[in-house]
Formats: sequence, structure tokens, C-alpha cells
Amino acid sequence: MYLYVTGTVTDPGGLAAHAEGEARVLRELKADGVVLSAFRRNDRPGAFLIVEAESLQDAQHQLDRLPYAANGLLTFEYVEVSRL
Repeated sequence: MYLYVTGTVTDPGGLAAHAEGEARVLRELKADGVVLSAFRRNDRPGAFLIVEAESLQDAQHQLDRLPYAANGLLTFEYVEVSRL
């Protein structure tokens, strides 16, 4: 299944401490084929992701590996989408 995932930063002040780990885990998720595309918002802190996973629960489990999410600095909203 494909998911359009909106990431909302809940604590911008805490991001710097986890930036290196966040970049590493995001690279891993991309290499594993979980995150197909990732975009940073320009208007405020946050992100948009296109994710491929077996289920919503699998996507949530995978993205919860990201340090920002694991430390409560980023929350996700998931919407299932289909290719055109």
C-alpha cells in the first residue's frame, strides 16, 4: 500500500540534537524502499513523505524509528493513496 504522510514538527527547538540520527534513519528507510520520496516544507517546519508499506501499522512502525518521531518532536498523519 502507498501512503501520503504529513509530518508536523511539535517541538522545533529539540530537532538539532537528533538531526544526525534523523538523516541516518531516513537514508535507511529510503534504501529499504519504505520512504519513496521525502520533502521538507518551506512554509514551516515539517515534511511530506510518500511511503510504501504492507499496512498502516507497518508504516507507523517504520516511521517511528525516526528519532524526531521517537522523541515526540514530530507527529505523522497518514492517508492511503493509489497510483494514477
